[in-house]
Amino acid sequence: MEKKDIKWEEKIENILRSTEISDEDFRRRGATSTIHARILEALEEEWNNCRQPVLEERAFQIDFVGRTFARHGKVELAVEVDTWFKPTGNWVKLLDINATNKFWIYVCRETDKADIHFEDAIKEFRKLATLRKEDKSNNVTIFMKVPGKAEIEKRYLFE
Repeated sequence: MEKKDIKWEEKIENILRSTEISDEDFRRRGATSTIHARILEALEEEWNNCRQPVLEERAFQIDFVGRTFARHGKVELAVEVDTWFKPTGNWVKLLDINATNKFWIYVCRETDKADIHFEDAIKEFRKLATLRKEDKSNNVTIFMKVPGKAEIEKRYLFE
């Protein structure tokens, strides 16, 4: 496959916009929720359309890792998907991995508290990054998706 620049931010936005979410999607499906699995499946499908098929990557314990070359290539894409608004361990993993594109996707079940949780999460994530003395070179794009809404919220760890 030809190596070309992929605008992962746009692709993830499109995946999230086209993903409809209901309360049923927050039910557990094995070790995760249905919505968590659906978003990752859509992301993997998009990756496979643009790049070589992804191999199961568990070295970093990150939800999705896309490499330029299987197993040993540079990490082009790292994504964590959470239904909880303060997954500090997942934020640390994203800050630790050397990836060209890093994304944290927060899928909020509580529509009435979504904005408050999202702002709180961004504040805590930025606090963690500041404590670690991170800078804009280690930026993470942050999305929030809420049931019943097509639109998504998007921010950057360093704005």
